[in-house]
Amino acid sequence: MKVLITGGAGFIGSHVVEAYCARGHEVVVLDSFVTGRRENVSRGIRVVEMDIRSPCLAEFLASERFDAINHHAALIKVPESFRRPVEYAEVNVVGTLNLLQAAVESNVRTFIFISTCAVYADSGNLPFEETHPLGPSDPYGTSKLAAELYVQMYATQYPSLRCVILRYGNVYGPRQQVYGEGNLVAVCIERLHEGQQPVIFGDGSHTRDYVYVGDVADLNCHVLEQPIQGVYNVGTGQQRSVLDVYAQVARTLGAPYAPIFGPPRREQAHVALSSRRIQQAIGWLPSTTFEQGIVHTAEWYRSQLQNRDATPAEHSLEPATGADDSARLGDHSR
Repeated sequence: MKVLITGGAGFIGSHVVEAYCARGHEVVVLDSFVTGRRENVSRGIRVVEMDIRSPCLAEFLASERFDAINHHAALIKVPESFRRPVEYAEVNVVGTLNLLQAAVESNVRTFIFISTCAVYADSGNLPFEETHPLGPSDPYGTSKLAAELYVQMYATQYPSLRCVILRYGNVYGPRQQVYGEGNLVAVCIERLHEGQQPVIFGDGSHTRDYVYVGDVADLNCHVLEQPIQGVYNVGTGQQRSVLDVYAQVARTLGAPYAPIFGPPRREQAHVALSSRRIQQAIGWLPSTTFEQGIVHTAEWYRSQLQNRDATPAEHSLEPATGADDSARLGDHSR
């Protein structure tokens, strides 16, 4: 199939690009490069620099005749979304709507929309099923839920467009930016590698469902290739606290440093996602244990940090865009 992957130069999207290519699909990456990195995309893969809000998007899709779109492009920083709610709505809602309309007009057959567990209300029993009450507590989650409603409306109005919504838990793994959202694992590894004490917001009891990026990329292949539609959670069903994650990273690195505790932040208290529905639909379950995932991720970051230390001008980490929004351990991607 010929597939457009928006946000394909980003952390998760770039892994999906590799997985699709490995299975023989023709992939085109569309990225604005606000946060995406060109080095995340292998040579030989076609890359188009464009914002999903662009008025040129429809013409581009019409000229390419894509079979499917995998839509990972989004603004995802929860603290930032409180300061820039209009921009989050413009990119995550209007941008998605622009892409949906262009997809319909160019006869795209499959639309895979990447959503988040931040659309769920912060209450009730864990793990969350897809039927759990919806009630986002931040502009980021609200923008994703609004976009979901547009995707569902298009699926109803245009039956020829197969739409799938994937609600991710906290995805971690190689290429996750230290200065990003939901970057707990990456921050722990970088700080401990450099002999620094990470800062934990609150008491470290907040929990999330951590799923390895390689498993997520594998899932995206099955979703592309099998005729399912609807809404599906993507998680492990297990919750891990900030302190648990820190302890696992510290053990893996052999680091003796204790964290520093800072003031709490506004965020969901506890999240775990049931993946029973997607398992029943296509047989998918994550295969990477948390311990294995941390080892894989730590090995990748070690190599990157060593390269950065050797040639800082070429391999420096992307600078923070806000006032300490993402350099500490209370930030959780949804």
